[in-house]
Amino acid sequence: MIATLKILHFLAFSIGIGGGLANMLAGMIGKRSDAAAKPELGKLQARIGLASALALVVLWITGVWLIVARYPQIGALPLSFWLKMAAVVALTATAAKLQLNALAAGQAGTPPPPSQKWLGMLATFFAVLAVIFAAIAFTG
Repeated sequence: MIATLKILHFLAFSIGIGGGLANMLAGMIGKRSDAAAKPELGKLQARIGLASALALVVLWITGVWLIVARYPQIGALPLSFWLKMAAVVALTATAAKLQLNALAAGQAGTPPPPSQKWLGMLATFFAVLAVIFAAIAFTG
């Protein structure tokens, strides 16, 4: 069971961080694309963003399950674990804002606000921090 949870956790992480990278690349391409291609790239980015957000939900579920199953004394986990969790909470808040912006833009039929670019980079930063602290927390 633990192996299955780890596999799901790692796959969800791959989808999440890969989606962030894919959206950054699509945004760079979109800047140089003609006007007719921009709406289609926007639809692609919205779908990738949704997949990444769903992956984050899977990460929360599998992560909590793994911690409860493997570490009955959660308070004994090292500081690096709690720093990882702070990064995950920040990532979750940033991802939620990204999704709300995308939904609002989709309903209005307009592109998302320019802040999406910076929020996407911030989400990637928090994801990388989470990986760094996880590697430190669970080494050994």
